Amino acid sequence: MAGQAADADAHRRNAVILRILRSIGSARSIRQLITLLARETRIVLSCQRASVFLYDPDEEELWSLVAEGESDEIRFPVDTGIAGHVFETGQPLVIGDVPSDPRFNPEIDARTGFTTRQLITAPIIGPGGEKVGVFQLVNRLEGDFDAGDLEFLEAIAGEAAVTIQNFQMLESRRRMFEGLVNALAESIESRDPLTAGHSYQVMLYSVEAARELGLDSRQIETIRYAALLHDYGKIGIPDSILKKDGALSGDERAIIRTHVEHTEKILSRIEFERGLRDVPRFAVEHHERLNGSGYPRGLAGEDISLGGRIIAVADVFESLTSQRHYRSPMPFPEALAVIREGAGDLFDREVVEAFVRVLSRLGLAEKPEHGA
Repeated sequence: MAGQAADADAHRRNAVILRILRSIGSARSIRQLITLLARETRIVLSCQRASVFLYDPDEEELWSLVAEGESDEIRFPVDTGIAGHVFETGQPLVIGDVPSDPRFNPEIDARTGFTTRQLITAPIIGPGGEKVGVFQLVNRLEGDFDAGDLEFLEAIAGEAAVTIQNFQMLESRRRMFEGLVNALAESIESRDPLTAGHSYQVMLYSVEAARELGLDSRQIETIRYAALLHDYGKIGIPDSILKKDGALSGDERAIIRTHVEHTEKILSRIEFERGLRDVPRFAVEHHERLNGSGYPRGLAGEDISLGGRIIAVADVFESLTSQRHYRSPMPFPEALAVIREGAGDLFDREVVEAFVRVLSRLGLAEKPEHGA
């Protein structure tokens, strides 16, 4: 009977590991995945709470990525308490009488109102030996933690280490990319204080319209970056034309139009990750028109990307309702009438309808005066 129980327990634990591994690919965030991992581990080991603490090298603290039962983040110095001891030594601990252990820090229990009686703690160490954090389970519901529990927790901590480091690397790359895009957008807008904020406003309109159309998060993210960068090619346009007061000549308009070609050339040199590879295309196509009268390629209908069609509407509306060197801003209702008039000819009708719904929801559709 004991052997059958042990086999059943091993099967249950293996099933949990398999379920966690399957979840790694679909998790949208590190917190989502580690929360799942902590919950499943707590259930298998039949204990009261599970916590995962990560190391913050800047503050030299451990902080709670996941702390079941606590709504507030928990932070403490890395050389404090049992978790700190396990992190610093890299050695796991199983403690049956926590309050009597000299390494126990009672301040957290005092602050949270929780009573820690038993715990099992394993270090989270990366494949290269990097200390990532600690995984801690508290208060077994029946009996005491044993060597089998520790072996299982160490296996889960190993999976957590790889997962956490992968997510951290991706998050670092995302922040770097985000900073690059924002810096590029700001660099072009800083050339002309009068139009500063145009790209950001076009991005906000475009993202809201994309959401209204029911696009998925990756498509929305691509549109967001493309909208921020849609005018970046204007960096190659001389100030004498870009900031000219009054109407542009035919030659000057031709030069202004080349900004989309500059945008394409510049953005094509950026190695966008797979899900964002349409950023250059969306950005370049914001001056294409449904009837084929736009530029740079004179595309028509669905040959224009949906991202380009969305940004086109947002760009025209924002430009019409903003101050320019050669004209005053148009009132919102008048600008919206221009957009509606072009629906089905210049602009995608469904995009225009979504855009109108967005403006109505924001209270801007009937706004009597200029202002965002």
